[in-house]
Formats: sequence, C-alpha cells, structure tokens
Amino acid sequence: MWLGSPSTSLGATCVTANRESSQREETLMKIWSSPSRSALKLAALATTASLVLAACGGGSDDEASGKADADGIITVKLGVVGPKTGPASLYYEYMAQDFEAFADDFEEEYGVRFDVVSEDDQASPEETARAVSKLINEEGVHAILGPPLSGNALQVADTVQRSGVPWLLAGPNADEIINYETQPNWAFQTNFTNQQIMSILGERLWAEDAKVGIVFSGDGFGQSNLDQLKLWAEANGHELAVEETIQPGAADANAIVKRLEDAGVESVFMGITQGADTATVTRSMEQAGYAPATVMTTGTILTNYKDVAEPSQWENIQIVDPRNFLDGGDKWVLDQVQEATGDAPAIPTNNISTYAMLDIYAQAVKEVGDASDKEAVRQAMEDIQTVHIGPDLTIDAPFSADDHKLYTDDPATWFTYGFDEDFNLVNLGTAAECLESGC
Repeated sequence: MWLGSPSTSLGATCVTANRESSQREETLMKIWSSPSRSALKLAALATTASLVLAACGGGSDDEASGKADADGIITVKLGVVGPKTGPASLYYEYMAQDFEAFADDFEEEYGVRFDVVSEDDQASPEETARAVSKLINEEGVHAILGPPLSGNALQVADTVQRSGVPWLLAGPNADEIINYETQPNWAFQTNFTNQQIMSILGERLWAEDAKVGIVFSGDGFGQSNLDQLKLWAEANGHELAVEETIQPGAADANAIVKRLEDAGVESVFMGITQGADTATVTRSMEQAGYAPATVMTTGTILTNYKDVAEPSQWENIQIVDPRNFLDGGDKWVLDQVQEATGDAPAIPTNNISTYAMLDIYAQAVKEVGDASDKEAVRQAMEDIQTVHIGPDLTIDAPFSADDHKLYTDDPATWFTYGFDEDFNLVNLGTAAECLESGC
C-alpha cells in the first residue's frame, strides 16, 4: 500500500546534526511524534547548521548492514551529497523533503529502510569530491544519491564509477555524466537529459527558420545545455546565432539582452540553473522592451523565479517536461510533499525524479535481499521491469546496458507548460501537439 504521509513506525524519519568540529553528535528525533516538529523543520531548512536526514528505527536492529533483520527489514546506508548550505540549497532541500514525505512508504512497500548519511558539498566541485570520497571510503555506503548539480556530478563521475557503488542521479541533466563505454555502468538518471530536451526544443526554437539565441549559466548545467543545443542545431542544418553566459547571482543582464536584440534573435532558450538568474534575464528583457516570439526554458525556473519576478515577465515563457505536474502520479508526489512537509516542493521536477529513483533502488535491494551485494543490486536496477511513481503511474523496462535514462525523447510523451498570472502551470498540450499546431 502506498501511504499519503509518513507514519510513526520504527522507520520514522530522523535527523542527525553534524557539529562544526566534524565529529557527529547524533540526535535521533522522530519527526512525526515530536511536539517541536515546526522548530525542527525550520532548522532543517535553515542553512546555518549541517543537517543529516536519516530514516531510522530503534534499538540494536537499526544497524545498516544491508541485510534483512529479524523483522525482514533491510536497512541501507545511503550516502546523500548536495548543497545543504549556500545559495543553491534548494537543490538539497528537495531530497530532504522526499525522505521526510516518503521514507516509510518504501519501507512498507519493499521492506527497505534508508539510513541516510549526508554530506554538504556547498555546490562546490572540490567539496563534492571530498564528500563522495568520504561516503565511499569512510562511511562505506551501499549507494550514493546526488550530487544534484551537473557540474559537481561530472567532477566525481570517474570516482564513483571506479568505486562500484550504485549511483542514483535524480537531479543532474548532463549527458556527459554517464560514459556508456565503461561497462558495467553504475550510474542511473531519473531526470531527463539535456540531449533529450534539446531534441524536443530544437524544432520549437527554429520554427519558421527563426534566429535563435541561448543564455546559459556559467556552470556544468549551462555548458551542457549549450553543447547539446549546438549539436542538435548542427545535426539538423541550423545555426545558433548568439551564445550568452550569465554568471550565478548576476545583478543584471542588460548587456546580454542588448546583444540578443541587436542580433535580431527571435527565439531565446534559457539554460539557467537558478530561477533567480532566469528572472534577471527576463527583467532585463522587459526593461529593454525586447519581446522575442518564443522564450523557452527548463523546469529550473520553478525553483526561486516567482519570488523575484513579475507576471508580465513570465507571461510568454514556456517549458517542456516529460512529467505531468497537473495530474496522475507525478502530481500525487508533489501533493504528498506539500502535505507531509507543510512546504511547497523545493524543485518539483527533482522531487518527482527522486521518488522514482528511490523506488527503483528499493525494488532492486528487495529483489537481491542484500544491499552489500552492489553488483547484483546494480544489475537488478538495470533489469527493472516497472518503475512506480505514486500509486498509479508506471514506466516499464526503461533501462538497458547502454541506456540508464528513465525518460525518452518522444515528443508525444512530453508536456508543454505556460504560466498564469499567479505562476501556476498551465498545460498547453503535448510537445508533439505544440510542434504541429503551435502553443
């Protein structure tokens, strides 16, 4: 049975605070039975302390051996790495939200409990390398979830591959993270990749031979967006007219917008990591009176864009995504996060992809019966027959040895969204329908 919110079973979510001295003082508190839950949640969302979310039980049977205990529960030591502190902390928060909302669901459905050991990489590639090394070599984790940012994941891809630890990539989009020439491959992606989204967006951007420009973040995510869009354009006889980089936290994008306008760019794609930086671009576009016919971006706009933008700046923006945020299992995941945590999903796309990834991994562990048998678990993930997203959405047999991506680039299975004046998503039709008749 799939539960709408966590219960107060022995698998209740727990929180462990890391002291600055680097010596952990573990304070296990059952979130759902504690009278100070609201204070605990505020502490979890604050970035002044390094927090660790753990799904744990009680007593000596809680050791994360990876094997079934007397009750048949397999406790997995799961390493989670992401930016708990710093300006990109939303990219850690969505993982924390999913553990708070769904940890008990996977225990009840598959008999798998997650004992989470978390490391703060501060969105720094160097810190990511340190964190991943610690999780593998010191903590001895059974699997690693994260990092959520593409540039950081690229930094540690070879390290994780050599370690022989299942790598759960629920956030990153960069295709370059997984090198399929290396087999067996230990990385699995449940977000769409940049190559996939560019195959969907390319036709829209270059419709009627429009002149196209890109604004991309000066990080791994942005660079991968640029590379994949250029590859698609070259393969399809098009040319990218303007390439502009925006640095994280830039105060304005006036010069960028002027160059787009002066070049006569009619279609703009924004491959930007942070919604706030996307807002900087659209604000400058409005100030300059620059209104290209087509403005497309990615689901990263759902992070912190609305807080710093105005309705007039988003009224013509569209995104495409393989998830149905407004109906079915995808929406169910988002609703449960809201209900369980009391907060909106931090990054809706990644909340959904994290749920899917935990479902895949928990199923594989259940099938193998021992999380310590990492090769068998990896193979079970590769051979998985059905991925469940909520109670009624399934994706059948998504993986093969040279394809560890959950989604495909079939435009009939992608959705096109716009925004109403309150920044609520509006389903404009499938990507295929919008390519055929416009949106």
